[in-house]
Amino acid sequence: MTAPAPRARPLTDDEIDAFLRTSVIARLATVKPDGSPYIVPVWQYWDGSSMFVIPRARSAFVEHLRQNRQVAVSCADDVDPAHTRVLLEGVARVVEGPVEMQGRMLEIANDMAVRYMGPDGPRYLARTAKRPRYLVEITPSRVTSWRGGEWHPRYVTP
Repeated sequence: MTAPAPRARPLTDDEIDAFLRTSVIARLATVKPDGSPYIVPVWQYWDGSSMFVIPRARSAFVEHLRQNRQVAVSCADDVDPAHTRVLLEGVARVVEGPVEMQGRMLEIANDMAVRYMGPDGPRYLARTAKRPRYLVEITPSRVTSWRGGEWHPRYVTP
């Protein structure tokens, strides 16, 4: 007999920080000029209050951000039975770019390369560092999180 799934609950701020500092892939949602949604998986870097992504110079979603800065980001662990989820809603801004990586962008990219690719990550980054990219900061206005397999009580009919 299997144990019941743990009741869903929000994560603490420390748990959110720890989760977003893993290699979880972020799904970034932007709004296209025609008003329709656009979602793209991206590597992400969390500094404790903002999320950063480093898109390539020709990434379509950067143009979306120029017209509408509103974004949502979904990060989910779909392997662990606890099914940790963090949803950020907020605004994005292009900090710099498109430029060759250097300074803060390069520091963030190095961190991501190791987290997502392991010890060989910096070699990949070195081969592509001169290719222009943007540094995009996502500032959340709302953070929703949960962990656990049971339905939240609001979804259960009394």
